Amino acid sequence: MKKTHKRVIAFLLASTFVFSAMTAGVFAIAAYLNPTQGGDYATSTYMSVNTVDDFIELVETSSDIFTTNDDTTVVEADEAQPVLQEATPAAASEEIAPTIIIPGISQSISYLADENGNPAVNANGEELSGGLLIIDSSTLPGILAETVAGPLVTSLIAQADIGLSDAIYETITQVFAIQASGKDGKAVQNLKTITYEYPISEMNQDDKDYFYRMIPMKSVVDEIGGEENLYFYTFPLISDPLISAAKLDQYIQMVKEQTGSQKVNIVTISLGGTILTAYLELKKNTNYEDINKVLNVVSCLQGTDVMGDFYLRNFNLEDQFFFQEFLPMVMKEMNGFATLGHIINIALKIFPREVIEHILTAAVDGILDTLMLNCPQFWAMIPTDRFDAVIEKYSYIANDPEYSRLYAAIMKFQEARLNLDDNLIKLNQQGALVHNVCGYNLDYSSQDYCFFAAMKSSLDTNSDAIIDIDSTSLGATYAPAGEVLSEEYIATRDPKYISPDGSLDVSTCLFPDNVWFFEGQHHEVGRNDVVIKLIAKLASGQINSTADMAEAFPQFNGNRNTRNITRWYLEEAEIVFEEYENDPTLYNEADIAELRAVYNDSLVLLDTTVCEPTAATAMRERFEYALCRVGVREPEEDTTSQEALEIICAFLDETIYNVFGADGFSDLKGNVVIQAPVIA
Repeated sequence: MKKTHKRVIAFLLASTFVFSAMTAGVFAIAAYLNPTQGGDYATSTYMSVNTVDDFIELVETSSDIFTTNDDTTVVEADEAQPVLQEATPAAASEEIAPTIIIPGISQSISYLADENGNPAVNANGEELSGGLLIIDSSTLPGILAETVAGPLVTSLIAQADIGLSDAIYETITQVFAIQASGKDGKAVQNLKTITYEYPISEMNQDDKDYFYRMIPMKSVVDEIGGEENLYFYTFPLISDPLISAAKLDQYIQMVKEQTGSQKVNIVTISLGGTILTAYLELKKNTNYEDINKVLNVVSCLQGTDVMGDFYLRNFNLEDQFFFQEFLPMVMKEMNGFATLGHIINIALKIFPREVIEHILTAAVDGILDTLMLNCPQFWAMIPTDRFDAVIEKYSYIANDPEYSRLYAAIMKFQEARLNLDDNLIKLNQQGALVHNVCGYNLDYSSQDYCFFAAMKSSLDTNSDAIIDIDSTSLGATYAPAGEVLSEEYIATRDPKYISPDGSLDVSTCLFPDNVWFFEGQHHEVGRNDVVIKLIAKLASGQINSTADMAEAFPQFNGNRNTRNITRWYLEEAEIVFEEYENDPTLYNEADIAELRAVYNDSLVLLDTTVCEPTAATAMRERFEYALCRVGVREPEEDTTSQEALEIICAFLDETIYNVFGADGFSDLKGNVVIQAPVIA
């Protein structure tokens, strides 16, 4: 997904908490959203979005590994698993097993299809597609004018909620309507997902470029068998993970047939961990004969507290954080300056606090009712230990016959997740290694997507800023980010498994000698070339435990961001060198000498595998400066005026907050405010 897309989506999600941000976010989407992305539709293979009916049809026409009852998958409980034993790689031969990537939440492209199955377009001729959210930007101005404008004016005059929260709810449901799910857990609209029934080597150039943007493995692909040995399994977000898992089984058989291999490697990224969880449950009675090894990269294996908080409405609504700090932080991430966030904070004061609370409730209601409550894939992201609380909160799903299929799908996946450790142990005992790569020691306000800081769990999480470390590592014991485990606890544990910063005990992980940790590493691990290199070594069998190549790839590593260097700067420098060789008059000799020096120093840096973030940052800045000197890149613009404006707005915001707190202007004692009931 393009960075612009992610920023706009971040803005939209942040806006669910504050109405003013909601309004601004909708217009921002209308202005900037570009829903066309991914590959060449004319040459791609389409697959209808999976439904329970699709799954039943698949079951009836494939092997007998499933039994069915009432149109849902029935998985018999397995016997207790024996004790974990030492595993030997199943494919210890000279040949490398083909690798299947199961990607994260925004990396599979889906689209709204017309009656002929082709991508539908909106009034502006834009295809309605995306990796995360599919929004028709052409309808947004009309929705706002028709739904919000009247109640906004009326509520502003009355200083009360006169239909405004209802209008916000209606707006949210319309904005997200393309990806709505029904009570049966199936997508309401005709959604399709682009699939690739062939290796990366056979992708057209657009699709291949998209893949390497999402999964930057181009530099190490030869280590894992070449592009002809690398596959990309995509799956729909608005679906059921058990259905996607059944499709994965078919995909694995296809890969085996195409490559002649008896087994495959599975690499899961983020949300891909939920598909692996479902797959292992569906196949647990077949001895996992198709799997050589599993490599989980920042994978959602036991859910994320981000999702648990949202379902349980467990937000950090502490006054100073929410009404003063939150939006400036989000806006600063988006465009480098917090100015707009401060302006929104001030603008919010035109409404009484009670109205803002109504609006927040309505916005969250709209997102839950449209995107999340009826979609099994979203339920699959709820943390295992909070699932009971969530299912109790929405108990009507269990009791209403209209939700029977959805409820069955939700409970089937929860059973799969409860059995995950046993299934992985069984897989391991049959010779397939299981590796995990994780980032840790961040809360949800760190780096990108800091709108997740509104989740209350951010106050006590230890994560990669998206998924908690106990989920990605399969059981690490942790102290909150920035804190350390107690001395008493550490004294009772094997120091070998205590992280250098003292925040983790990895001895409690399911596979403590097969999990690697990158301290301070954000969930977007593709920015770190060392993580990619480690993936290649694990997939190719050069590393089978933390004892292998431990000096080069220590179990506890740091973090670094080399994305700009590897994706752009090296190539841009090489083009300059070629042009200079052909015509030395094009560039200044001293500038070329400096560019060559930083180019060579970058290669030296990239040849190291022990991460140090400041060295990578300094190299990135130096490289960018050298490229500016030769005219390839523009120097950063003067931001003095923007910085000054930010300081002024921050001062006004703080001053007004000190006077009014979280209340609106009209909440002052003596003002008459028309009361309106809070939306349940």
